[in-house]
Amino acid sequence: MKFKEIINEKLKRKYEFTLKASDLNKEVDKQLEKEQPSIQMKGFRKGKVPVSLLKKMHGEALLSEAMKSATDTAVKDHFEEKGDKPAYEPKIDLINKKWKSGDDVELSIEYECMPEIPKFDLSKLVLDNLVVEPDKKSLDDAMKNVQESSPEYQTGKKGTKSKKKDQVILDFEGFIDGKPFENGSGKDFPLVLGSNSFIPGFEDQLVGVQKNDEKIVKVTFPKNYGNQELSGKDAEFKCKIKEISSPVLPKVDDELAKKFGLENLKQLQENLEKQVKNEFEQGSRVLLKKQLMDKLEKELKFELPESLVTTEANSIAMHQDNNKKSDNTDETPKVSKEDKKMAERRVRVGLFFAEFGVQNKLDLTETELNAAFENESRKYPGQEQEYLKFIKSNPQAQQALRGPLFEEKVVNSILEAVTLKEKKLSVVKFKEQMEKLN
Repeated sequence: MKFKEIINEKLKRKYEFTLKASDLNKEVDKQLEKEQPSIQMKGFRKGKVPVSLLKKMHGEALLSEAMKSATDTAVKDHFEEKGDKPAYEPKIDLINKKWKSGDDVELSIEYECMPEIPKFDLSKLVLDNLVVEPDKKSLDDAMKNVQESSPEYQTGKKGTKSKKKDQVILDFEGFIDGKPFENGSGKDFPLVLGSNSFIPGFEDQLVGVQKNDEKIVKVTFPKNYGNQELSGKDAEFKCKIKEISSPVLPKVDDELAKKFGLENLKQLQENLEKQVKNEFEQGSRVLLKKQLMDKLEKELKFELPESLVTTEANSIAMHQDNNKKSDNTDETPKVSKEDKKMAERRVRVGLFFAEFGVQNKLDLTETELNAAFENESRKYPGQEQEYLKFIKSNPQAQQALRGPLFEEKVVNSILEAVTLKEKKLSVVKFKEQMEKLN
């Protein structure tokens, strides 16, 4: 079948082609003759219903099927002949809008081609493999984090007013429209102010209270609250303050280590050093990957499908907007120049990664996928098996994990081909580079 070229600009293509009515009618007749022997109709013996009658009854539906089949075959043959790989689902339109049965079918097909990815000698790339050793300050900071995660609370003097990070022991009872609601009360409840354990706004109103104070706290349940009966409703909580205590950092000794299931302080210090080293190695990996992205973006030159860039830019703008806006607006976010630039980078590098994976026959094994599923399931304590059942029966959810996993496999393979130059960096300089990423 002949395709007439209408547009050939960069990666954009548009063609027109015609399905002959005579060919479609032949296909309909062929299908009817094939099915006639098995058709039974009142007034006729089985297999003896005239083809002309069957055509009147079923011809329209069969013609529609023949048109779809012929179109699919023509498009498939076209792509094989041209060697084009569409970047998205081709747009197929009917040209003769007043088409009726018996007319030729004139169609147009419009799409963007996937670009040809140029071969690139990865051994020419030189990347800095940053090596960072923990210094005294980083280890001290890690120990302080441990202390802050396990504070000891000391009761304040009479008249002490509560402040953020203080622990308040309270009794409370919640009311909606003047009536108590289920699970809305508690006795001797220890609440750390600023921990965001309660409904937004609740803890803020307990800043500045004293022991034996009685306080009415007014809040509104979030619209996305777990209990639909409470979602979006205004509530009042009658609170009785029974104790106020302030956090005091525990001593750095064997007792602190034992709180974390360790034998002594030395073991805690060794664990922290390993933890800090691991964090630095992970950060170094992130910076190494960014270097790779930067250099590939600079070196790789090829046209990008506008459709892929637009989709990615919209996704970036939506993500940025969701981090800023309130839940009350449904406005479509505007794509900025920065969003488009980032989208172009992601698409360019992503297409190179995909091609590299194909050329090097990289794929995820069943073992790797199952390990990823198991690892992800640990984020849902107590529901691991339910999650695994869900992920294994949901291809879309699997793809959300498969994509990043495949990218890491490709990056690992690429890093084996580039030249890595070890470069020692101070903790200060390392943190400066990490902050730039954010």
